[in-house]
Amino acid sequence: MSTATTGLRVKITDQMPSVGQRATDGYLLNLRTFVGRQPAIFLFFGGPSLKGAPRERGDALANALKEAFARLGKLGVAVVGVTTDNEKQQADYVAELGLPYLLFCDERRIAVELLGIPTTSDRGNVNAEPTAFAVGLDGTILDIVEQAAPKGLVARLLEAIFPPG
Repeated sequence: MSTATTGLRVKITDQMPSVGQRATDGYLLNLRTFVGRQPAIFLFFGGPSLKGAPRERGDALANALKEAFARLGKLGVAVVGVTTDNEKQQADYVAELGLPYLLFCDERRIAVELLGIPTTSDRGNVNAEPTAFAVGLDGTILDIVEQAAPKGLVARLLEAIFPPG
């Protein structure tokens, strides 16, 4: 049986909270690691431990950021994926998909709960619903995309970071 939770606790103009996470490179980093250095895109999603259509959805999102990674790097935008899977599952996932960006491990769901990101639970396996954030140089949340889908996601987040005009 699958259950879901909802209710974001942050909004656009809030500061991205400070939460320490273990990254796939082995270092302990913070959601605010990039503040003062570069804007960032954060994608909370399920992927490594999922099967079937939910896994395909996570893979499509991860690959959308992978395809845009070089362009985002040239623009000075950091890219971070966050899942509730353990470090081993994430390391295997990064290798399998050839992801060029870090994944943060939120296995205890501290960041997910602090931000209020919706989750689904299926037989004890809890995963974040796809939620993307554009975060400015000063740590301000510039855009939030709930139920994120690959098509148009990067363009929307970039427009929040670099508004036209």
